[in-house]
Amino acid sequence: AAGRRMTPAVHDRPSSDGPAGAREDERRRLARDLHDGPAQTLAAALFGVDLAVNALDRAPATAREELLAARTLVRDALDDVRALMTGLRPRLLEERGLVVALHALGAMPPLWGTAVLVEIEGIGTEERLPAEVELALFRIAQEGVSNARRHGAASHARVSLRVDRGVAQLRVVDDGRGFLCEPGIAWPAGGEGLPGMHERAELLGGTLRVESVPGAGTRIEVTLPLPLSLHL
Repeated sequence: AAGRRMTPAVHDRPSSDGPAGAREDERRRLARDLHDGPAQTLAAALFGVDLAVNALDRAPATAREELLAARTLVRDALDDVRALMTGLRPRLLEERGLVVALHALGAMPPLWGTAVLVEIEGIGTEERLPAEVELALFRIAQEGVSNARRHGAASHARVSLRVDRGVAQLRVVDDGRGFLCEPGIAWPAGGEGLPGMHERAELLGGTLRVESVPGAGTRIEVTLPLPLSLHL
């Protein structure tokens, strides 16, 4: 089964009116960014600490590795919180760009036993997309990988980024347990997880497609428009 919802461009969406609406938009944005960023990272760190505690007596070397990995994740979460406080993006994304950030996401310790493969096509390591596009694609990839590990119990996940003239497409595919995905699902506004992915895509005039079948994994595909003047 597959669920697909075609979303309007940014200028077709109703906008919030007045100070109250602006505050609500900001609250939703902050909640979404906290969920997709530091919350995901801290959940991974906590899981690593739990693994270290369980391995402390029987495998001290393994416990040490897990604790070092968890410490790195906590530092990343702290960087994300500081970035949110100043309205910036994750440090690695800000400094090195989307391609490097996605490879780093794939290289994170597979605390849930999920191996992550990252594939890039149409954009080089040093090339950059518009800042808002990079942030949306990275957060969607981060959420997709986290879901595959935490909820899907996937053995493998693949993150694929393809950039063509006028469009950027990101896919996150896993072989986890999947879930029932109703066709034509209406995503609630202001949510986290899959609704948050949908909202990120919609805000940039893009589309999000989710396909999942119980026992057969999940496929997330987001397509965002790029300026035709962008040369890669």
